[in-house]
Amino acid sequence: MNKISQNKSISVCVIGECMVELYYASSNKLSFGYAGDTANTAIYMARMGLNTSYLTSTGVDNISNKMIEYLSSEKINTSFIRKNISKTIGLYLIETDSYGERRFTYWRSSSAAKYLFQDISINNFVKNLKDCNAIYFSGITLSIYDNLNLKNFYKFIVLLKKIKNIEIIIDLNIRKSNWTNKSKIQNIIKKFTLVSNLIFLSEEDLNNINFKSIKKFCSTFCNNNSKVLFRKNNGLVCFYIKNNLKYKVSLSMRKKVIDTTGCGDSFNASFIKDYLQDNCFFDTVKKAHKLASKVAMNRGAIIKKDN
Repeated sequence: MNKISQNKSISVCVIGECMVELYYASSNKLSFGYAGDTANTAIYMARMGLNTSYLTSTGVDNISNKMIEYLSSEKINTSFIRKNISKTIGLYLIETDSYGERRFTYWRSSSAAKYLFQDISINNFVKNLKDCNAIYFSGITLSIYDNLNLKNFYKFIVLLKKIKNIEIIIDLNIRKSNWTNKSKIQNIIKKFTLVSNLIFLSEEDLNNINFKSIKKFCSTFCNNNSKVLFRKNNGLVCFYIKNNLKYKVSLSMRKKVIDTTGCGDSFNASFIKDYLQDNCFFDTVKKAHKLASKVAMNRGAIIKKDN
């Protein structure tokens, strides 16, 4: 880990898509908010005191502007957000079952975020991130880009590492419905994990890329310095460095889960904060799990600040 002094502000740039979020507050009433996997993580990071920037693209319409205002109200730096005059932001609906498990329906065909990296000067933008300690993005981020945007995003990541030796962090967060086939998932995910320092991986992600073994994933999708946080469905969290298991800890939910939306995103935010400061692994995981458990007791991805 690149240890950062406890007294120094950690600066993280989060890249992805923030959308309108709708969920059932009651059987016949929808509640409105703004969320998205990387946006959720950015919000929880900012609430914990990290110097957090969000990089995405929006429209110039009122609903896009209100989303930017919302992120700013969460103390997120929105100055990097690009504006696309012909697009807007996406929307999704969450439905949950009696166990709190989610089903998503998306409307994002006109999402500006999908075209972010055909719209910026990569070299100039790298200069804007001169004080950044880490970049965070997800498999969902990758899944919304076309080939041109993926190519430019990869150039952006490689250039950042070359110039700054910046920490690259990815949560695989693979939604099969976002991809055309498993072969494409594997090829694109592998390209980005091989240049990443920290990888968040769930048992569901492993299945979605057609891998049965975490060790096989580590041996083919990781570089020699990659660290992998692997979360199993039974609550076991394992930390690998390349192929070697270094730590493991069992976690469990003590209360009935209401909604799992945003749980993993909040877990990641808390873990990254302590990871970048090289804190004790077991304390880091327990703190991250405590926050995720709070999120699971509420509807929607973002809990109220006073929770």
